[in-house]
Amino acid sequence: MQFNLIDEEWIPVKRRDGTETKIAPWQVTNGFAENPIVSLNAPRPDFNGALIQFLIGLVQTTFAPANRIEWKQKLNTPPSIDQLKTAFMTVHHAFKFGGDGPRFMQDFEKLDAGEGGIDGLLINMPGESTQKKNTDHFVKRNSVSSMCASCCATALFAMQTNAPEGGRGYLTSLRGGGPLTTLVL
Repeated sequence: MQFNLIDEEWIPVKRRDGTETKIAPWQVTNGFAENPIVSLNAPRPDFNGALIQFLIGLVQTTFAPANRIEWKQKLNTPPSIDQLKTAFMTVHHAFKFGGDGPRFMQDFEKLDAGEGGIDGLLINMPGESTQKKNTDHFVKRNSVSSMCASCCATALFAMQTNAPEGGRGYLTSLRGGGPLTTLVL
């Protein structure tokens, strides 16, 4: 499956008129004057948190303003979808989610962990030790058996951004175990 997170419409959003749709990252300003996006619309709150961090990081990395004046100009008049697409295409190679070769958020080194279910990408799901001890009382194992590609990409990003220390076959996230994110709007 070829799936690149820059090209595909995979980010669930809600527009001012209530329309729910999925967009590619570069489409975030599409319809800004007439019917702007007012919120992310993922099925889980942690996914919405991960998606806003994903979008902020992508824009900050590829489309950062040169100075304060440019920042204010972009705040009042957001970039066009063509400007965003051009900027995002500079990192297109790093957002390959499916297919062969290096993939999004994956280490090149083989991780010494067995195969697990798709629910292992969800931060709140019980790990191997919890399942062995049969102590998964509140969040049950195997309660998520499938996810759409959009949810898989979001779950992977959320896990890799916020991964806690030890136990589940994941390396601790770059931000350390148990990070807290505060967005001031």
